Amino acid sequence: MRTVASLTDDLLVAILSRLPVKSLRRCMCVSRTWRGIISHPHNQRQLPQTLEGFFYVPRSEPAPAPSFTNVTGTVRPLVSPLFDFLPQHQSIFLLSCCNGLLLCRCWEGQDDFHYVVCNPATEEWVRLPDSINAGTECMARLGFDPAVSDHFHVFEFSEDHDISQPGMEVYSSETGEWVHKENGWIDTEDDEAFVSLVGHHSGDVFLNGCLHFLTMDDDIAVVDTEGKTWRKIPIPELCTVGLIQKSQGSLHFVSFLETDESMVELVVYVLENYRSQEWILKHSTDASYIFGEREIDLIQGFQWVAMHPDCNIIFLTVGWDNTLVSYDMDHHKIQEICDLGGDDNPRYLPYVPLYSELQTLHA
Repeated sequence: MRTVASLTDDLLVAILSRLPVKSLRRCMCVSRTWRGIISHPHNQRQLPQTLEGFFYVPRSEPAPAPSFTNVTGTVRPLVSPLFDFLPQHQSIFLLSCCNGLLLCRCWEGQDDFHYVVCNPATEEWVRLPDSINAGTECMARLGFDPAVSDHFHVFEFSEDHDISQPGMEVYSSETGEWVHKENGWIDTEDDEAFVSLVGHHSGDVFLNGCLHFLTMDDDIAVVDTEGKTWRKIPIPELCTVGLIQKSQGSLHFVSFLETDESMVELVVYVLENYRSQEWILKHSTDASYIFGEREIDLIQGFQWVAMHPDCNIIFLTVGWDNTLVSYDMDHHKIQEICDLGGDDNPRYLPYVPLYSELQTLHA
């Protein structure tokens, strides 16, 4: 009989990939070897991702320190939202979170800030050089996939007076430089940019080397790290602006849909084929099952939070007390997690820790 110590790394990864996320986290405490295997970037795609919780931040800048809530059942936050390991600053505004890395805007004064990319799990960080938009609060998003590369990219969009996009700046940790990319979202009929942002605080997804985000025209805008691929994907018919998320390796869209019977349904779509841009209905349920007896305003009475990266679970807040709720699609189960309090309509960033040390985060 073979002992555990005699197993090859590939066989051990195959075994660990069948464990639930909580059990996988416990396995990291077995030995340094196991921790290294589980946290190795090349194994991240095969192993289930552990959603630790959510950062939630005010929408105005500069802002107070962000908050963090767990979804793993622990009482104390597993991550400190104070970011004490970062260099001295007056305040921090979280812009984007992608596969364990955070993009922050660190304020040193009322009109002076810089970008920092950091890993809260390892307390590594790097300050980025200023872009040509230094001093301007642009929409900036992070792109990072540890299963592909240790390098990350930062997308920075500047808006003109018509709130359509004139182009973007892209930072590569591999080159250490910002590069300007002309707008590729052009309507060939009138030669005008057609992509308008939903807002600086809209959700985004980094998938297959491309950034995805919602637009004001009920589309999903897509652009790659090299500025070669520019496209738009229409959201499912009859849906209003909802939530886009990466889950189980695919792009998902979650929204509410009013039926012909004047009923409101929660609908979940998955984009399985990028070429056909065909959305497949994955799940639907009556919205009253989600909200219960609460009288919910579908415009202001709830807020999307996230979809679990490896499970069919949706997170949202309901009511004026911002009660964090999870909905398990597979078991049709609702669970209230905690009351976040406040009524400032914060922005939520789901956080999956990355325990690998990255050379790209060393200044």
